[in-house]
This record gives sequence, structure tokens and C-alpha cells, in this order.
Amino acid sequence: MTDTLTAAAPSAPTGARSVTALREELAAEWQRLLAGSPFAELVLGGDYDRRLYGLYLIETFHYTRENPRHQALVGTRPGVDPHYARFCFTHAAEEVGHEMMALHDLRSLGHDVTAVDLPEQLEETAVLSSYLYRISQTGNPLARVGYSFWAESAYEHIGPLLLAARARLELEDKHMTFLVAHARIDAHHAEEVDDVLGRFARTDDDWEAVARVMRTSLRLTIDMLDAVAVEFRAVAEGRSTRTASLGI
Repeated sequence: MTDTLTAAAPSAPTGARSVTALREELAAEWQRLLAGSPFAELVLGGDYDRRLYGLYLIETFHYTRENPRHQALVGTRPGVDPHYARFCFTHAAEEVGHEMMALHDLRSLGHDVTAVDLPEQLEETAVLSSYLYRISQTGNPLARVGYSFWAESAYEHIGPLLLAARARLELEDKHMTFLVAHARIDAHHAEEVDDVLGRFARTDDDWEAVARVMRTSLRLTIDMLDAVAVEFRAVAEGRSTRTASLGI
């Protein structure tokens, strides 16, 4: 079964039937999306301040809080291989609470906030999480691995953005616990995801479902980051008071 969100914007089948082929497709997708991203353009050469980072952390809190929940949902699907279900539950448990690192980083910037103080997520963030809930509950149960596949290896692709922001905003590790910690954690998780694909992706449908979710969830994440850039410009120009109570 194909989920309706993906069906609304179909992508051509890739034919990738190995982790290596999937990784090559992912690299090309990262390059294509970042080349047209207003967020990437702003971070690499625009005029911005720590408010941009604060806005990014707010959205990171929101979507990261949902990650273990939809990951665990996959393991509850009828007929799911028990070994794959165990991976889903274990991985979900390891992700619980990671949103608090984003909150810690926001506080380290001087914003005395708690989770209840944060504004509602941006629409693009809600769309990303809604999509991931949808594909976790319908269609090929292996599909959500496509999200983990790119998310657990993201740092090799966003390295230039992190370095540029760190230098411009004079950020230290204490301001970036979410990013720094995940760079270490995700290296191990990426190996686990590769192993899962090697063990459970057996058919063309399995591989295409993984590739489709990989492409779509990455695009929706870039859409979220681009929305953060738009929100920053609105805040900087006095057109948005969404985060004024936080001092952003």
C-alpha cells in the first residue's frame, strides 16, 4: 500500500537494491536540496545572529520529541518480523528524551525557558512529523528505515553548515549539545540501520519504500529548515512576535 502523502508527489523508482546504491542516491539528494535551500544560503553567506539558531532549536525540540513515538509504532504493526520489531522498540527507547538536549541548548543561549514555554511548531515541522506518523502506521513497515538512513548519517552532509554557524555565532560545545552528542550517537546508529537493511530488505518493494521515505522525509526536513529561515527574517524585521516572550 502506498501512503497518500507520498502518492501526492510521486518519485520515480530508483532501483536501488543495496546500501551502497542507496547511499549514492542520498548524497545526490542532499546536494540537490541544499543547493536550492534558503536556509543553507543564509547560514553559509547571509546576515544572521543567534536568533536563527534559537528558532532552529525550537523546531528541533518539536520534531525530535515525536521521533521515538512513531518509531515505536512500526514495531506494533501486525505481522512485523519480531527481530525488526525489537530494533524499532530499542531504537525508539534510545531516542526518548533527546529533545531535552535542544531545550538545554536554547537555555544555554540565555533563554530561561521550559518546554511549556515554547511556541507551537511551524506548519512545516508538523507536516514532517505527520508524514512520519503516517508511513509508520501504513504501507511497507520497513519504509521508516528510510528516515533513519539519512538522519543517522546527516552530519557528513551538513558539516559545512555547522562549521559556518559555529564560527559566525561563536558557539561552543555547551551551546550545541544536541548536535555534538548526536554526531557521536548517530555513528553507531548508522551501522545498525545498515545492518537492518541487510537483514530485512528482501524485495524491490522493500528497497523502493525505503528510498521513497528517505527522499520525502529529507525534503520535508529541508522545507522545515527553510521555514526557520523565513521565520528568522520575519523576527529580524519585526513582522513576527511568535517567539518574543522567549527573548528571540
